[in-house]
Amino acid sequence: MRKPRTPKPRSIEVYETPSNLGGSFTVSIKEHLPNDRVRVRVWYGRATAKGWEAWTDWDGYVFDTDMSKLTNKQMMALYSETAL
Repeated sequence: MRKPRTPKPRSIEVYETPSNLGGSFTVSIKEHLPNDRVRVRVWYGRATAKGWEAWTDWDGYVFDTDMSKLTNKQMMALYSETAL
């Protein structure tokens, strides 16, 4: 018997953090680490009617940072409600 599929999330909690390249990354927390640090995943792309369209330059990049460097907490849609 097949296991029922878990629906994919339609949005995710994200933050902004300095990229150290002159701008910022939009990231989500993957894991909390000791000493007030976190492992984050970069979200680089756009929401479409079919789901997240990743732009391969940075999307999916994972790195560790200080929790204090995460700002502008918000929910980001992974699906667009309108056709592009």
